Amino acid sequence: MLNFNGTEELKKFLSNEILLTHEATEYLGISSQRLHQLVQSGKITPIKSTKSSSLFLKSELYERKFEIEKSYGPGRSTTTPMGLNTVETVNDAINYFTLLSLFKNKNKKCDPIYFHLSNQIDMTMETAKIAQELSSITGFDEREILFESNKVQKGFELLRKDDLIVKIGTELYPALLSKTDQAPVFLFMRGNPNLLKFNAISIVGTRNPSEYGKKRAQTLSEKLGLNRIVVASGLAKGIDTSAHWGAVNKKNPTIAVIGTPITKSYPKENEELQSIIESNGLVISQFAPSMNVQRWNFPMRNAVMSGLSLATVIIEAGETSGSLIQADYALKQGRMVFIPQSAIENEDLKWPTKYVQQKGAYKFSTINELLTTLAKHHNELLPSIEETVEAPASISEGSVGYVSKDE
Repeated sequence: MLNFNGTEELKKFLSNEILLTHEATEYLGISSQRLHQLVQSGKITPIKSTKSSSLFLKSELYERKFEIEKSYGPGRSTTTPMGLNTVETVNDAINYFTLLSLFKNKNKKCDPIYFHLSNQIDMTMETAKIAQELSSITGFDEREILFESNKVQKGFELLRKDDLIVKIGTELYPALLSKTDQAPVFLFMRGNPNLLKFNAISIVGTRNPSEYGKKRAQTLSEKLGLNRIVVASGLAKGIDTSAHWGAVNKKNPTIAVIGTPITKSYPKENEELQSIIESNGLVISQFAPSMNVQRWNFPMRNAVMSGLSLATVIIEAGETSGSLIQADYALKQGRMVFIPQSAIENEDLKWPTKYVQQKGAYKFSTINELLTTLAKHHNELLPSIEETVEAPASISEGSVGYVSKDE
């Protein structure tokens, strides 16, 4: 039963969570005729109906929306707005990554200059047409600007026609990520961008897990999918791979946030898995096709993965694991971090006790406990989240446990 502390709280709930028929069709991205069919078949039940309209509970529509959007695949149209990957979008991205290359891929130096230039110059024009102005403002030699631009452009030619270039501030850019200090100016996406409309949880851990750890990652991924939560991970060996397969094997969507351009696969052994996710899920990269793969790419992608997720779950990790980098980012970004109880009890590990003492970090013994904690605390940590996460009543409990000290 819903409880409200006052009239204003009730008004807010009614405004945000009760949708009229036309609002429901917009939210689901379907026609009014299709909505009527779903109601008639019993797949959607309005909370009240009249001859002229009906009222729908948004949380119930969310479940149906998840089923609709996760079925995206080759040949199916998306709700992607028109105008993405226009000539202007591509030029803008090429100019940005040209500057980034000139600044030796140091975003903190490049980004303020890029936004300053955007107020002075039309950055959606070809580099050749604005190279002189870029040179006069930045001090870089015009020939050097054109040389770097040519390299970036050749890299962009490796992108597929349906790859998306998404700029911060546009509709498809992950809303949660955009609110973080680590949000990249541009993201490259291959697959189903509609998955970004749903709650996501990251599952991360060591590249050298125990068999038990692999099983726990896969089981957690399966259970999250059953509860209409999209699993995000980094497509690395070990725990990441198990988490992605847990979703794929149950035909549930998963998001891979990778540390290479989307035109490359790493590690090679996950090339097939990456291809499957491209067709049935979503692959995201912040790195242009022209960029080399560097070891510092991977901590950067951890910040992005954390930023687009409600929470990060660490399955197995050693004291120097890259997963702890993501945990640090998650806590800084106001996200939740979940640590298995068995990790805290492992005397060989020091990091679990250190993290669980911090605000936003929680221990858990079962998947049900994790989801209940998420539902209880996420609103106070993330007040701007549009969708409400509710703890499911019918999830099977199971230990998600042992944390290895191996990395």
